[in-house]
Amino acid sequence: MKTIRMNMKFFCSLALAGFIGTSCSKTVTGPPATLPETVMVKAGLSGYEGQGQALPGETEIKDMQACIFDGGEMVQVFEGLTPSGNTFDLQVNRRSGTLYLIANTAGLIDLKALQEEDVTEDEWLKKSIGLKDNAPVHFFSGSISLDDTPGPELPVSLRRGIARFDLQIRTAGNAAIDKMTLKNAAGSAYILPVKGNSSPDDAARGDVSVTFDTPVTSDAKAVMYAYEQENIGLEIAIEGTIDGKPVTLSKAIDGNLDRNKIYTVTVRKDNIDISLEITLDEWETGGDTELVPASRYSWK
Repeated sequence: MKTIRMNMKFFCSLALAGFIGTSCSKTVTGPPATLPETVMVKAGLSGYEGQGQALPGETEIKDMQACIFDGGEMVQVFEGLTPSGNTFDLQVNRRSGTLYLIANTAGLIDLKALQEEDVTEDEWLKKSIGLKDNAPVHFFSGSISLDDTPGPELPVSLRRGIARFDLQIRTAGNAAIDKMTLKNAAGSAYILPVKGNSSPDDAARGDVSVTFDTPVTSDAKAVMYAYEQENIGLEIAIEGTIDGKPVTLSKAIDGNLDRNKIYTVTVRKDNIDISLEITLDEWETGGDTELVPASRYSWK
């Protein structure tokens, strides 16, 4: 009987030692690391797509507002955003949904009012902006998904919603351009790009004219702006004098007008050319020596 008790004691000791060894060797892991709820969005202006440089006035931001859609609903609105250096910093206390930012739309787009109207995200993506003082608005827009964003900061680029026209004069004699007209131009544009559709279905069409206070006699930048739009009979016409004789030259535009791009109108003796040169380099902010003629817009 004594032997049996000793064996039982020895077996229990081994079992206890095994249990202790197993417990000590087990790796204990804590809960997975989570990202902080707050993310700092840094919004900056995108350069033009193509060759050349943006003019000083083309980078001016007068006002900025933003909103977040989550689950198809506008859940938050930000107003009165102010710049911090070359960017607009916006602290967002959520990591889900899509953030939309728009600039230079004060008096034309009211996000608070849209939120009160319970506008859906699909409706928001089809919102458009019209003319102001018979001219297109120099607005910017951009968006970024807040879902699964890595790190504490999130950069987003704002792109112009307009196209720019520059003027080149390539005549052997003297030329003076008094007026430029974009015929059948759209009077409104989508705030945000819509894939496969460059113009709102209800966009009014008319002729946008720019009359120069002083006739343009040499190459000039930013003689006209236009909204991104579908090409429905778009045509450029210029009026002026070449070698003392009144002329009116016109040419149809090939393809749609794209936002954030620059088109060059070249005036020759008997005709005009319209071209768009694209490279992989984005434009940078230029100096203040570019010629921008004073002009007046009209819409018919």
